[in-house]
Amino acid sequence: MPLKYHLVRRPDLRKEAATGDTLLFPQVRTSDRVSFKELCESLSHLSSASPPDVSCVLRGLLYIMKRELRKGNVVQLGDIGNFRMAAGSKGVEKPEDFHTGLFKRPRVVYSPGVTVKDVAPKVNFTKVGIKEVEGECSLPHE
Repeated sequence: MPLKYHLVRRPDLRKEAATGDTLLFPQVRTSDRVSFKELCESLSHLSSASPPDVSCVLRGLLYIMKRELRKGNVVQLGDIGNFRMAAGSKGVEKPEDFHTGLFKRPRVVYSPGVTVKDVAPKVNFTKVGIKEVEGECSLPHE
């Protein structure tokens, strides 16, 4: 099944663009969500485990992943990929000027494995229609 996309008008940031120029860019739209319950039910059909058993194992995996990531370890999930922690910081001139308050918010970095990476080159796209709305938006903008 192809990925759905629509076109969005955004500012043209090229050097030669005039002020106010815009270009159309594709934006991929998600189709739906697969709930945790649905995921557990689907996985149970591929094994001898019941949906509650699958749920228990996945929740256990999450618990262990959190523990290992907090320790600074890389969590390897085979062909699914790897998870690790990363955190940038502001720079300082001298080592004595550095303190942990300079770190930015840590984040989890996911690197897809071979099987997951293999999905991307095989994706097709299909355009979905967007209803154009005339007039001003009533929502606050920055």
